[in-house]
Amino acid sequence: MPVTMIAVPAVLLAGALAAGLTPGPDSAVGRTFDADAPHAPHWTLTGVLLGLTSAVLAAGLAGATVRGPASQEPYAWTEPPRRLHSGHIGDYVAWLLVGTALLGGLALPGIAAG
Repeated sequence: MPVTMIAVPAVLLAGALAAGLTPGPDSAVGRTFDADAPHAPHWTLTGVLLGLTSAVLAAGLAGATVRGPASQEPYAWTEPPRRLHSGHIGDYVAWLLVGTALLGGLALPGIAAG
């Protein structure tokens, strides 16, 4: 695996960790979202453990997916949806529009009622 494929995610992860550990950004975010907050957001053991657990699970699942055995076509039901998307840019635009309209239609009753 080329070093550049590992270097960029490593730098981004290190930057995210540094931003989370320094005291300045968390108090700035606390003031941004709640101007009357008496103190900045703080770390809790539960929050740290949940964050670490989710990061480890995400990395593990990504690694298992990338390193897992490549299968030809595991399920026959995936063939019709594959025919609907040829990879042309128009397909991306059309399916983005369909997905946006579907999410908007699903959210409309909640928005109209609320």
